[in-house]
Amino acid sequence: MKIAYELNPPKIVKGERFDLAQLSKDMQVMSGRAAQLSGLISGIHLTDSVLGMPRVSSITAASYIRKNASLGDSVSMSCSIRVRDRNFTSLCQAVSDAVMAGVDSLLVLMGDEPADGPGDTGLRPSAAVRMLKKEGYDSKIKLDMSFPAKIGNRASASVQNKLGARPHSLVTQSISSLTDLGEIVDLAKPYGIKVTAVVMVPSEKNRQSASIIGLDWSGYEKNPADFVKQAARIADRVLLTSPNSFGSGVELLKQLK
Repeated sequence: MKIAYELNPPKIVKGERFDLAQLSKDMQVMSGRAAQLSGLISGIHLTDSVLGMPRVSSITAASYIRKNASLGDSVSMSCSIRVRDRNFTSLCQAVSDAVMAGVDSLLVLMGDEPADGPGDTGLRPSAAVRMLKKEGYDSKIKLDMSFPAKIGNRASASVQNKLGARPHSLVTQSISSLTDLGEIVDLAKPYGIKVTAVVMVPSEKNRQSASIIGLDWSGYEKNPADFVKQAARIADRVLLTSPNSFGSGVELLKQLK
């Protein structure tokens, strides 16, 4: 059973001014959490400025964890990479950095709108993946794309663009239905595309996050470990997310051992 765990790199600025000492402490906390995951997971995923709030680069965070958390080579590192505020030049720079940092895969996604600053550059994930594959980056690093938790209209331009880009994997939004997950796997299989199922840990501290994205976890809240195990049998990998409760995430991981 392949289980990865999602970590958020620290915010770059807390308060009104950049504070390097505080940022260094926050990086150590992140690395410490990664170390606590040792023996419980097969991979760690670093997010990229969730909700548009500037955070340490996911690639920088992955490199820092590799150097400081003593996880060993058996733990894969994956990173989200936003395209909303990148052009192709800066995207190539980031992907090259990821390859040199030993990152195993990149989740190419649109990303939330910046909390403060200009809008997007017009680059879209499917176009970004196609361009990166044309340049040969996919021979050195896996390129993944995000996907809804439920298919909806199979013929929609969004779905067809994602399938047509032929990413290595589709990474779902937080799922609540194993049936919906099975349909996504069936859709991706003819294209040779793998599927990673994202599951949010059902805890009180995560309830607001679930509400924001419209996630109804009532179907697995009483037995999340069994839900994760079933999801792992359907998909190629499960990515656990617990945005506001690291302790709850670790507790669930221990139940899965």
